Amino acid sequence: MMSSANLRNSGTLQSLKRPGFAAVVTVLILAEIVSAFELSMMYVTLPTLIKEFHVDAGTVAWVVTAYLLVSASAGVMGGRFGDMYGRRKVMIIVLMIAGVGSLVSLIGGSLGMVILGRAIQGTAGALMSLALGLAREHLDKERIPVGVAMIGASALIAGAGGAFIAGFMIQVASWHLIFIFSAVLAGVAAVAVMAVIPRDTLVPGQEKPDYLGAVLLPIAVSAILLALSGVSKTGFGSGEFLGLIAGGIVVAAVWVWWELHVESPIVNLRMFKNRQIALVMTASIFASIGPLGGMSVPTQMVLQYPTALGFGLGFTPAAAGIFSALTAVVGYLFSPLGGKVALRFGARTVFIGGLALMAAVIPMILLSYGNVVVFCLAMTLNGIGISLTFGALPNVLIEAIPESHTSETAGTNTMVRNIGQSTATAVGAIILASYQDPRTTIVAQGGISASFAFVLVFAVLAVGVALFLKRHPVQWTPETAQERANRRGTPPGVPVMAAD
Repeated sequence: MMSSANLRNSGTLQSLKRPGFAAVVTVLILAEIVSAFELSMMYVTLPTLIKEFHVDAGTVAWVVTAYLLVSASAGVMGGRFGDMYGRRKVMIIVLMIAGVGSLVSLIGGSLGMVILGRAIQGTAGALMSLALGLAREHLDKERIPVGVAMIGASALIAGAGGAFIAGFMIQVASWHLIFIFSAVLAGVAAVAVMAVIPRDTLVPGQEKPDYLGAVLLPIAVSAILLALSGVSKTGFGSGEFLGLIAGGIVVAAVWVWWELHVESPIVNLRMFKNRQIALVMTASIFASIGPLGGMSVPTQMVLQYPTALGFGLGFTPAAAGIFSALTAVVGYLFSPLGGKVALRFGARTVFIGGLALMAAVIPMILLSYGNVVVFCLAMTLNGIGISLTFGALPNVLIEAIPESHTSETAGTNTMVRNIGQSTATAVGAIILASYQDPRTTIVAQGGISASFAFVLVFAVLAVGVALFLKRHPVQWTPETAQERANRRGTPPGVPVMAAD
């Protein structure tokens, strides 16, 4: 047994070795960049894979869909397991699995193996929730809002950079180089986490993992996302769409029932009884269906369509990629400011401001087709709005939850946002396709406007919901199993089925 002096010396030594703000935030941003890069790198790669494997666009789109399907569930499962067994440990495992997925896609030799590797890579969807939990665990309290804002907003710049890097690699080498790069990136991030982030001090409890919930959740989410991703081909009235939606809803209902009765649920659904958490999740899905998920395709059409159409700006694909990257960089520069404003005035203010800025951008675009200066200004403001929103979102959640449930709640929010973005992609594709010339494949101005109008509706809804958030919310206090037993009058020693 250590003496009190040795204990004090050990504590002093431990405090001296504690990593600083810059080190922790840099490493966690690097980990999150892995997730954002692995998603964005494939959008620019799709045309190359179509030619390489001689398949249609619908088939090759599975390299993105497979990643999203796994990522949606991995976000919440990884967050929950991080809270249970240690976030550092789970983050390292997730990064290693993502690296393996890159290698599978690289050496597989067929599109099927590329898709399989992409599904394995989808486990990286857990990285954001784990990073936010580690930031809250290892940063000084007064610096948490700034650090969390920078980590949250890093997805913006990493996403834009991913498309640019992937395009460059395809141009100078081949699509294989992208997977080599992503595997190395995941490995470097894992080593950085091991070197900088202190070991987990959490002692795993006796609670059993919710394996059934972990299985039912991805099945339900996958069925719904599969239906939405294919609706542009099958239609809303098809048996395939209705069957997948019905099956997904049934499995989701079973999952909800199970989560409310199991001792250690993968998602603690009782958190939604907290007004602040419920409002944040609702605003998140509206924003994801709207500006966060629905802006990319119509804005790229405006950028790359010829000026002769009256609303196109005539950018080349490379120029459009550089422009998108630059607006993302400008937006990211505002993330530390957003964190400081959140610390002074509350994350609610920054969150509403970011959502409102993204909503205000859309009328600017609709009223100024063909004006490159106004469009560039609008997209720069949109980048700032996205940065502020992504940076404030985890801070708004943190204000309403205990530290022990940070990763779990952030993972749930990741799942909600992925579902929203998939919905935006599916509905946006239907809108644009209805205005598309079958001979030239060009979408008419009316289709672009209708797509932006759809985004605007959900942007306004997101702002409206966010206005109901409180600046000083009542924090959610999870009910322990014993407290639940006491409230129900369960005799001591009798197993308790559910914990809040």
